[in-house]
Amino acid sequence: MKMRFNTEDAFAQRIEHSIQENVSLATYNTFRFDYSAEYFAIAESIDSLKVLLAWAKHFQKRVTMIGGGSNLLISADVSGLVIINRLSGINAREHAGNLVSLTVAAGEDWHKIVEYAVAQRWYGIENLALIPGTTGAAPVQNIGAYGVEIKDVLARVQVINRNTGDVYWINGRDCGFAYRDSYFKGQWNDLLLITSVELSLKKQSELLLSYGGLSERIEGKPNIQAVFDTVCRVRSEKLPDPAVLANSGSFFKNPIVSKIQHDELKECFPNLVSFPFEGGFKLAAGWLIDQAGWKGKQYQGVGVYEKQALVLVNHSETKATTLLELEAQIKQSVFDKYGVHLEREPVQLPLGMEILK
Repeated sequence: MKMRFNTEDAFAQRIEHSIQENVSLATYNTFRFDYSAEYFAIAESIDSLKVLLAWAKHFQKRVTMIGGGSNLLISADVSGLVIINRLSGINAREHAGNLVSLTVAAGEDWHKIVEYAVAQRWYGIENLALIPGTTGAAPVQNIGAYGVEIKDVLARVQVINRNTGDVYWINGRDCGFAYRDSYFKGQWNDLLLITSVELSLKKQSELLLSYGGLSERIEGKPNIQAVFDTVCRVRSEKLPDPAVLANSGSFFKNPIVSKIQHDELKECFPNLVSFPFEGGFKLAAGWLIDQAGWKGKQYQGVGVYEKQALVLVNHSETKATTLLELEAQIKQSVFDKYGVHLEREPVQLPLGMEILK
């Protein structure tokens, strides 16, 4: 029997009645692993989200919110209430001077927001085209590509407190951003849910073309549309479409090592691909995995993508067991060859589970 809490509010009653039990999450994660949510609901407004959080608090149920499911590794049934983020809405304010403030609800598709900004000729996120997922997930992971990270343009983040239902804004500079990391992924994970973001874009700006050979790949005169088109083309060539081949994009972070370790590796492996990063070096995880012999390899029903060794793919599995085994084998292989630890990029659910990590 579904749990109910007493309320006279018709809206709250409607939202409460929309909560389902034992719902498969296979279509809500791009790996398509088939695990169930104990309780399940879709939030289409902040008011509905408040009701769902109140319900979960009343019955002492953990809340997990999922956006596009493109950066998830679900490895078991998820207890508590799983909320699918469908908050929508876009608002733009052009200021005097060069600044544009673009406020976007957390459930909006990220790539469509980039496409919209490019069409308006608002600069700042054109390098982040074709990254799958929702806008609300972008700050959690501090998404980045071709030398740009979301933190570079993020003015502030609107959040809702899981415990109190209070909604407020946090300045972007206070979100603890680091390489593929933020407080939302760490210390705020059990407290705050993102409901909206405000981006600071520019009406005129220099294009950033120096990363990943982007300048050499642009066809014709470099402009914001050409950068967007080039990024989309390159990503499509290198990365599989999750709608066609189940995957979560880049599965491993690029490891960061000290200058001393980098120099030792460079001496042993002259072709090592690396980039200076915050006093040390960032190594190309895809290169390490490729050189360790994994590119294109299959392991039972999963494998390593043939065009990009950073990407693990799911050909036929309904559970995550074999993918976790493959992950462990790749990590051990790279460590044995290079002495470098690889770290997973997708978030594992249920939270707190670190199987074979």
